[in-house]
Amino acid sequence: LGSGGDGGRSESRVLTYSVFKWSSFSSTYLPENILTDKPNDQSSRWSSESNYPPQFLILKLERPAIVQSITFGKYEKTHVCNLKKFKVFGGMSEENMTELLSSGLKNDYNKETFTLKHKIDEQMFPCRFVKIVPLMSWGPSFNFSIWFIELHGIEEPDVVQPCLNWYSKVWPPEGARGGCKHKITGFLTGGNKLGGFT
Repeated sequence: LGSGGDGGRSESRVLTYSVFKWSSFSSTYLPENILTDKPNDQSSRWSSESNYPPQFLILKLERPAIVQSITFGKYEKTHVCNLKKFKVFGGMSEENMTELLSSGLKNDYNKETFTLKHKIDEQMFPCRFVKIVPLMSWGPSFNFSIWFIELHGIEEPDVVQPCLNWYSKVWPPEGARGGCKHKITGFLTGGNKLGGFT
């Protein structure tokens, strides 16, 4: 299987996203606070209303991309609401996601970057949505906080389009394909430019 035919131009860069959905938030700790990195501002974070599962944030990328890594920014001091355990999922729709990472943050002030799963059998796959699911905070029974999120990956159309083409053939599974293929390829091209790839 090929790697997506990127011709060696698969340069990782910061990916633009918006906060699409969330489970809850408390007070002024709004979900969109994660878009800005302000480690010296204790209010610049998303905080869940409770620690009862499921708590989550769903991010929507500006365009489909190969999401290779995620960076968590933190407050300038240790904090009981930092994520001791979390999972990250990704996919082309919010209903069908694959687990990309299961990990945890150190309770300190240093940014942490994690590599995300972005290949299936050596074939890169695209994501339009990324879901972050906090599982445990450093302080027992405290709400979850995320201070800042940065996503890195490849969004060049000449790399992503062959991956979309491949993905639309293998996902969703047989029997659910219907009009889904056009929707998936249509994100980048209107569904009219993928015929040349094999």
